[in-house]
Amino acid sequence: MTITINKTLAVPLFASLWMLSSCGGGSSPSAEPTGAASTAASEGSGSSEPAFANTNTTDLDLNPIIVPGQLPVVNENGSADSNDSEPEIGAAQVFTANSLLDETAAHRFLQRSTFGPTLDAVDKLTQQTPVEWITEQMQLPPTYMAERLQQENFRWAQYVNVWWKTAIEADDQLRQRVAFALSEIFVISAKDGLGDEQDAVAKYYDILVDHAFGNFRDLMEAVTLSPIMGEYLSMKGNRKPDPELNVRPDENYARELLQLFTIGLVKLNTDGSVQLDENGLPLATYDQNVIEAFAHVFTGWHFSGIADFRWPLTKDYITPMQPYEEFHDKGAKTLLDGFQIPAGQSAREDLEMALDNIFNHPNVGPFISRQLIQRLVTSNPSPQYIRDIVEVFNDNGVGVRGSIGSVVSAILLHEEAFQGYALYPRTFGKLKEPVMRITSMWRAFRPDSIHFDFNYAWAATELAQAPLNANSVFNFFTPFFSQPGLIRDNGLVSPEFEIHDETSIINITNRLLANSIWAHNYKYESTERRIVINIDREVELADDPEALLDHLDRVLLGGTMSDELRNEARTLMDSRNFGWASSQKVVEAIFLIASSPESAVQL
Repeated sequence: MTITINKTLAVPLFASLWMLSSCGGGSSPSAEPTGAASTAASEGSGSSEPAFANTNTTDLDLNPIIVPGQLPVVNENGSADSNDSEPEIGAAQVFTANSLLDETAAHRFLQRSTFGPTLDAVDKLTQQTPVEWITEQMQLPPTYMAERLQQENFRWAQYVNVWWKTAIEADDQLRQRVAFALSEIFVISAKDGLGDEQDAVAKYYDILVDHAFGNFRDLMEAVTLSPIMGEYLSMKGNRKPDPELNVRPDENYARELLQLFTIGLVKLNTDGSVQLDENGLPLATYDQNVIEAFAHVFTGWHFSGIADFRWPLTKDYITPMQPYEEFHDKGAKTLLDGFQIPAGQSAREDLEMALDNIFNHPNVGPFISRQLIQRLVTSNPSPQYIRDIVEVFNDNGVGVRGSIGSVVSAILLHEEAFQGYALYPRTFGKLKEPVMRITSMWRAFRPDSIHFDFNYAWAATELAQAPLNANSVFNFFTPFFSQPGLIRDNGLVSPEFEIHDETSIINITNRLLANSIWAHNYKYESTERRIVINIDREVELADDPEALLDHLDRVLLGGTMSDELRNEARTLMDSRNFGWASSQKVVEAIFLIASSPESAVQL
């Protein structure tokens, strides 16, 4: 069976607004929440965003067509078995496993699962099923940032530059893409002094790489014991109560672990909708007492191997934190839904029970699944899409809860991912994140090599986004942000629009110009500090404008270029016929297409 995608695209509602100002949404929330979770719905969470998604979608078509299918078997170590015995996923309905894609569908699939399609990758995917591609990707060895940071001979050895190179060159594209998505949920930031700890920041990212296809429970523990996370959210050095010294356990990590990393502020149904009480108000997942109890759980942990808990002389930001029992509160603790931790346990025993308590909460599936769908596929998944993925999170078909690999597979293989543009023409898709627009161009015209003088470490300033560089623990944007106007009026969210305003539009357009017109392999000027795109194939087609446009359509848009954009590009090239180098005609056409609204939207 071959799935053929119609090239005549219906533009989503938010896509038509991509060039508009974010109307005050150009900055990320920064204040930490201080109130009880029970008041969060009315008082907010330290930001201007709602505590839950707007669900006013009664005027929209929300009846997806779901096709039963199969998923790859994901092992405990996070790799996929390459055999023909994939189990059926019970009630969860996913895209059929035995399908081939045409070029357009393959291009779209790779937009969701990599840092940008390449022609070679598209051609390969049209010869194998998506399940086979995912299985192959999950079997590839991980590419670790910390290892490359130490090995690469970059003059500018910032972890950000290593991240760019990995995003462009690494073979394990799916793992890297999922790790980046997880980094926008389990947020740390190199800002606020942590930028000096380059190896530690890279090591933290490697935790996400390591667990990208593993189990969510294991990821929770690895993140919790990361010393750079301990520094960022002040769990490191957290001490049991001491009334004489006016010491109380720090609540920061406990609060963010619950609110942002795992379950959220309000109780959710399996389709992501909010549970309401008899008065029509959202039911809180926890209150201040629960926060305080978790804060007591997270006492007694510090850098590994220190001699003085209060004033450590050594700072090991690489090795997981270790417990120091004399500083751990051994009292009884009441956690989520009345779960009791008995008195007298060790710091590690308390930690294990507390993380199990969170992991088994019914909110984890819908809270995490929805965000992963948003990061990989579409900003506004249908309730059925969310419900199907949550069922895989709760049980991947072989009795495993929290298999991230199975969840990622289900997200990418779901019928809505493939046909959402047709099922929901007004709501499907997403604005591409700034870093994705940059990596997509660099991968589409991949350079032969990246010079050791390459440096784009200031991306956060220019793009309002860079890996592990958010302004706060709330990420660059929140999953609930809704662009004022048509998007908000229709009950939709548009997370990426929170960093999309007049300034960012100009900045990313200038960056795309710099990455094309100013940095290609036919330019005579020295460009060692830039990545230089390779346009050999395109220059060979320069004398045949229609063939060149066909080619650029395939490379940049997967064969979906509108007649309007094609005419604009043709007019531009026609005006460059006399006295213009072929390479200049090519890169101007590349820039025009790459900076267009059609290229800014992922469908």
